[in-house]
Amino acid sequence: MNLKTLTRRISVPVLAAGVLAVSMGVQADWQLNNQQSSLNFLSVKKVHVAETFHITRLAGQLSDSGALSVQLDLDSIETNIGIRNERMREHLFETSKFKTATLQSQLPADVMQTVKNGGFVNAEVDASLNFHGLEKPLKVKVSLLSDGKQVLASSSQPVVLSAETYGLTAGIDKLKSLAGLDYIGYTVPVSFSLMLEQ
Repeated sequence: MNLKTLTRRISVPVLAAGVLAVSMGVQADWQLNNQQSSLNFLSVKKVHVAETFHITRLAGQLSDSGALSVQLDLDSIETNIGIRNERMREHLFETSKFKTATLQSQLPADVMQTVKNGGFVNAEVDASLNFHGLEKPLKVKVSLLSDGKQVLASSSQPVVLSAETYGLTAGIDKLKSLAGLDYIGYTVPVSFSLMLEQ
């Protein structure tokens, strides 16, 4: 038997094993379904006027070991007013420099047990948010409902973000000036509903 034939005979089962391992790895992960997910935040202007804004393009994944990553495309901000969308992209988020915000967390073993086996659990998880060039820790209170293949992760309490924490106060002041407003709040509550699927 020559070396070429031997290599071919070895390569086929090795390749098949590699494909199987990759397939099993993919099946073990959950991917975020953007169409069935949402992320909203509340903005207050003129002291008493509240409006809900949306990030419409989300991506993410949850690994079999519990590593969660969610990416927010900040260019997809939707405020229902075109010029306001443009101003927020340019002056607040500065998407020419900071296009994406990323949340990362390591879900605890008991939470992952519910994710894999199915069931419902409320949990508070440690996370970090990389936003506008700054990464800061967060506590996130979340409700998870799973059937073992699909996982719905929803905020059980809003996540409150401060503009000052992420260097956004100057951007908000610019938006106030452009819109002729005396007040836009520096603190926003964020809520989410994320569908992850195998």
